[in-house]
Amino acid sequence: MERFFRDIEITDFRGFDHLNMEKFSKVNVFVGANNVGKTSILEAIFMLVGMSVPMLPARVNYWRKNSNVSLDDIRYLFHSINLKTTPTLKAHTTEGERKVQLSASLYVDTESANGSSGHAGIKRLNIDFGTKISEDCPYHTVLYVGNDGSMQQLIDDKYKEQMNCLFISSDKNDSNALSNFVTLVKRGKKDIVLETLQTFDNDITGIEALPDGLYLSMKGLKELLPISMAGDGVRRVLNIISTIATEDYNVVMIDEIDTGLHYSAHKLMWKAILNFVSKHDIQLFVTTHNVECLQSLTAVMEKEEAYRPLAAVYNVAKTLKRGYQAYRYGYGELREAVNNAIEIRQ
Repeated sequence: MERFFRDIEITDFRGFDHLNMEKFSKVNVFVGANNVGKTSILEAIFMLVGMSVPMLPARVNYWRKNSNVSLDDIRYLFHSINLKTTPTLKAHTTEGERKVQLSASLYVDTESANGSSGHAGIKRLNIDFGTKISEDCPYHTVLYVGNDGSMQQLIDDKYKEQMNCLFISSDKNDSNALSNFVTLVKRGKKDIVLETLQTFDNDITGIEALPDGLYLSMKGLKELLPISMAGDGVRRVLNIISTIATEDYNVVMIDEIDTGLHYSAHKLMWKAILNFVSKHDIQLFVTTHNVECLQSLTAVMEKEEAYRPLAAVYNVAKTLKRGYQAYRYGYGELREAVNNAIEIRQ
């Protein structure tokens, strides 16, 4: 059964004072200037999917730092690092509504020796959530620091989550691809990856997991080719598809989907991904900085009419008069913008 997002409203979260995004498709591509908040949107969606998991606010900060985070680091989720605000996330899905609100219980360090005021920090993060946007949140979880100094959580066991979400970072990790592919082999899903890779490169005739890594069998080659010797496009698509296929995810987010890819590989990547999405009940949210990536997406949709309804591009921008706005480009608008060299990232 499809469990997709239709829209999202973000208030006082990260850099956004307020942002509305509507009419989500199966594949949603976020573009915009640097530091406009594209990754923050992915994080907001991720938190809405896992709204009953109090550790998620810490996890999204971990992705930013790639190191251990403290409870006090969660202050960066609050707009302008103002702990008096209430970050609020709302969304309509194909199954109903979702709402999450964050609030902080604070502590203040004792006054310093020179008489300056103490530091205010977070001692508890309160997470209120529910399935009715217009009503108060009936469910409550807490993230706090235990006596041993580690982060602890209180879970509301009255709520049972039905959605499943995955966040894929921008790196190309061959070891992750190996472990995920081995899992797929055990579950009899090996052909899902092979079929997708063949969409990318029809010279690929097989894929094998050996003790020292993944190998491809290729037309015209008498021995297997190590995945490390394949192009970045093959490796990136392999990592994405093998990761997605290991579980029955409803929503998948990919940050900087074109990282490390030469522009010549973009069309093949989009063809492989759109083909995969068309066959599975998955909704994708991805970010990119690359105009060639958008041009390639448009070219693939232009060639394959069946792909045209699947994708939409959202230009996220901070305007002088209306604040943050998200401008949606369906296939027709995107083709017009690309053909007329209209800048859609400003």
